[in-house]
Amino acid sequence: MSDKQTGTKKAIIIGASSGIGKELSIEMSKRGYELGLTARRTNLLEELSRLCVTNTFVEYMDAQNHDEAREILGKLIERMGGVDVIVYNAGIGESSGKWEKENAMHQVNAVGFAAIANYAFNYFRKSELPGQIVGISSIAGTRGMRHAIGYGATKAFMWNYMQGQRHKAAFEKLPIHITDIRPGFIDTEMTKDQKGMFWVQTAEKAAKQIADAIESKRKVAYITGRWLIMGVLFRLIPDFIWHKS
Repeated sequence: MSDKQTGTKKAIIIGASSGIGKELSIEMSKRGYELGLTARRTNLLEELSRLCVTNTFVEYMDAQNHDEAREILGKLIERMGGVDVIVYNAGIGESSGKWEKENAMHQVNAVGFAAIANYAFNYFRKSELPGQIVGISSIAGTRGMRHAIGYGATKAFMWNYMQGQRHKAAFEKLPIHITDIRPGFIDTEMTKDQKGMFWVQTAEKAAKQIADAIESKRKVAYITGRWLIMGVLFRLIPDFIWHKS
């Protein structure tokens, strides 16, 4: 956990090599966090490490290999001497409808998240010290959409899983905070060349708002905040209108 002598906060960011994960790593480093950075592209992590102003620990991790990812997370926590915040940012955007690609997305976005969030919860529970689990989900989890059937379903899964963990922590009176980050359209590799986007925000600004939500231990945060309006509207639209959209 945090080094009580130096006051250093510690966070692990899974899926840190690009996009939101990269910018969030830089932002949290500026805020004094010692960081554990994981992704498949370790060359990009090494470059990112040089952009961080605090101590960093780099580890290869493929979130699709669930048992291995959990083992790597455990070893990284040991290397860092504990951790305060674990952020799951790994994710794939896939809307082709081809099962092989969609299944790979499920393994990262849904099962991969559950594997890590489960490990993190049990780690913090066993440590009997405060901890925080952060999942980068999406506004897409609000309602099933024809444009991204599988993707939206994985994000809805994350919403529900985090709600369950939050309920469990409250029931058992555990000092574990669960933060669900729900971005709208962010300018990253994943959204490149997508049509029909609006309210697009830079990854840098998104990272600042996400870091604010983490530090204030928000339960749910829409990035940017105006996406909360769309989330409410999406749920209120009647099916007969939604199905024509």
